[in-house]
Amino acid sequence: MKTILHLLLFVIFLQSQLFSQSDLVNVNPDPDGEPWIAGGLRPLTPADYEFLNSLPELKIPDNKQVKLLPVSVDNSEQPYFRPIFSQEGGSCAQASGIGYCFTYEIDFERGVSADILQNQYPTHYTWNFLNGGSGGGSWYFDGWRIIQANGCPNVPDWGGSFAYGGETRWMSGYDEYFNGMHNKVYEIYSINVGTEEGLEVFKNWIYDHLDGSEAGGIACFGAGVSNTFYMTSLPAGTPEAGKAVVVRWDESVNHAMTFVGYNDEIRFDFNNDGQYTNDIDINGDNVIDMKDWEIGGVKLANSWGNSFGNNGFAYTMYKNLAESLDNGGIWSNTIHIIKTKETYSPILTIKTTITHDSRNKLKIVAGVSADVNSDKPENFLSFPCFNYQGGDLYMQGGYTQSDKTIEIGLDITPLLSYINPGEDSKFFLQIVEKDPNNYGVGEIVSYSIIDYSNGVEEIICEQQNVTINNNDTTSLSVIKAVEFDKVQITTESLPVAAPNEVYSYQLDANGGTEPYTWAFKIDYEEDILTGTFPVVNGEQLTPSNNDDGFVTHPLDFSFPFYGQNYEQITILTDGAIVFEEEFKYVRTEESIISNKCIAAYCADLMIYPEQDDGIWYEGDETGAIIKFRTSKYDEPWVFVETAIKLFPNGEIEFYYGTDITEGLEWAAGVSYGDGSSYTISQLSNSYAIPDDYSTKFICPEFPAGMQISSDGVFYGTPTQGNTSWNITFKATDYSSVFSLKTLEFVTLMVDIEKNINSNKLLLSNIPNPFSENTNISFEMQNDEFVSISIYNLSGQLIKTICNGKPLTKGKHSFLWNGNNGNGVQVENGIYYCVLSCADFTETVKIIKVP
Repeated sequence: MKTILHLLLFVIFLQSQLFSQSDLVNVNPDPDGEPWIAGGLRPLTPADYEFLNSLPELKIPDNKQVKLLPVSVDNSEQPYFRPIFSQEGGSCAQASGIGYCFTYEIDFERGVSADILQNQYPTHYTWNFLNGGSGGGSWYFDGWRIIQANGCPNVPDWGGSFAYGGETRWMSGYDEYFNGMHNKVYEIYSINVGTEEGLEVFKNWIYDHLDGSEAGGIACFGAGVSNTFYMTSLPAGTPEAGKAVVVRWDESVNHAMTFVGYNDEIRFDFNNDGQYTNDIDINGDNVIDMKDWEIGGVKLANSWGNSFGNNGFAYTMYKNLAESLDNGGIWSNTIHIIKTKETYSPILTIKTTITHDSRNKLKIVAGVSADVNSDKPENFLSFPCFNYQGGDLYMQGGYTQSDKTIEIGLDITPLLSYINPGEDSKFFLQIVEKDPNNYGVGEIVSYSIIDYSNGVEEIICEQQNVTINNNDTTSLSVIKAVEFDKVQITTESLPVAAPNEVYSYQLDANGGTEPYTWAFKIDYEEDILTGTFPVVNGEQLTPSNNDDGFVTHPLDFSFPFYGQNYEQITILTDGAIVFEEEFKYVRTEESIISNKCIAAYCADLMIYPEQDDGIWYEGDETGAIIKFRTSKYDEPWVFVETAIKLFPNGEIEFYYGTDITEGLEWAAGVSYGDGSSYTISQLSNSYAIPDDYSTKFICPEFPAGMQISSDGVFYGTPTQGNTSWNITFKATDYSSVFSLKTLEFVTLMVDIEKNINSNKLLLSNIPNPFSENTNISFEMQNDEFVSISIYNLSGQLIKTICNGKPLTKGKHSFLWNGNNGNGVQVENGIYYCVLSCADFTETVKIIKVP
């Protein structure tokens, strides 16, 4: 009875509170109890939506599709779940994302118990980078991105408690940062739990991490706990009767929590008809789906101490996962999970000591150049920490003179992607100060890199106590040859493919640290055009909204883009073209890189019809042109006029009108959306755009229909025959170091490539490449009638070496002198030797050189 009364008091107290996302309030009805702080989630920005859109959605592996799950799972009973605790201030997102979720997942990977401080991770390490130095809000994925880049210290290294030093402290001490680098997030995923399919994925994650593990995972989510929030108890006579259950969340999303289990049997009578059903349309929308379910729910853990719910836990129903915010659902019907690195050791780090009296004026960047004579990096590495953060405070967040100075460590291992092992390279530390009023002052006291590839070697920069340039970039550098084991793609060639037939081939790599993640590296070439802005007389399109709206439109041709053919496009009011029927936040170079898109001028734009703004389309089978005339959101005086032309051969042209407003933040480019294959326009984010400027993006040759999986399977159904492409593959190892390799992919007509690479005859030729003669050799397993022919890349017969010749079991060889059937030397290039018998064919690639 006491628990029920407590819950009712909580609901009454919440209904008396009116606050926005950024307000913090103690919602515990017991004034003497633990504080229940709500309001710790900051409002999401367009950049947040861009990041969230780019996250991969967790899927059940094909070999794990059929599985009988238990009716309930509770991972709070696992040793990897740390004891319930009470967050400090508005740190709910880091309490959920780091205190519970990261602690659980990395302890699970390592098989250690979370009930000791050594195996717990502090909320305030990440929160203090994110809260503006004044206890502001954050999201759990903010903290995960920091840990993904630079790791996280455990609670003892942080200072002995999860909130040691309060909400402003930044940790000082290289050793503590270095220890933290070993504790990293590996991958972040989303799950749409608003559908039965997504719920099934989530339950499988809870059950066994989707991989047959002895324990499952947990997940983070956001929801509203103000105003219309309603928590009560599960009805008498039902499973888990009397336990706390949330049956409605408020639409003002202001709190982060953690899902730790599920129970298919708990029940709540939402429509008060005296029964519990999942097969009745209780909301009257003529559709029976999860929004009608009254049976089943998930268990959540809160960070409001043991006085919340049942010792810190409560349930919420499956129905609440599917409902919209205004009907009591969780934020976005989406939850997020992480995978962590069981073991990780940085290869190369920065150690630096910096003094400054206003830390939110500084951004720290690392860089590298393979050219040791260069005075600037060729490639950069930014961090989601030490990035204009922490408020206008001293570096450590305190107020004493010693708090101005901080010693930190940064993991710069990913920079090894851009250099060769054992070769001298120049490594940069850059401090970028954004301080136009010359408010803050400071210096780089010391800078060194530490190489862990073979023991421990510190290379100290000779320059010390270097004044940080006001409102500018200050660079220091050291030269070092790092002997490291770099990942290398070992696949030397790809089997020949047949057009319109399914193709699949596993690529291989070695070196570095497994596992490897694979991708294409496809770059469009950009050329400047000459000409004027095109006249468009086509139809004016009507987007779903003049601000953050979209409209889809069919094409009159098949448009090839990064290996896929598209018959329709989606046009965004923010100035970009995408290929999914939904709005996406594409407004910056970073968001271009993370989305498959085409953008001539993207920003936070808006259509003002009264100013003749709009989007127009004109096209036929020879091409399409999309014209944008827009203004900036809430700034109707801004004028932007651009056009994008698309062609059946995949070429793209950007056009810019006259008198485009200067000085705006904007971006332009084309991207595959995987973070690897993209081309940012040379003009992107320029202060001023020349009148009637135009540029062309030349489509790289790429086989339509082909893809690569994250584990390195090159697959698909090529559509073109007798064609070759040079494809660049990218393999990234566990340490985020990658390598590139370009391989030739060839399609030949069906008669040629049947049973290619069967190796049944061990067919080969030596030498290869050859210039004068090459010896074609093979070994017969049985007596056979054999034909040997030479073909070119177009599938044309060049030379018949033998035709139906009877050969006995054993080794045989034939000489080809490079002549065709007329006795004339063939041109240098690629040819195929096809050996055929009664029931099989084998092919080997032959290269003729000068």
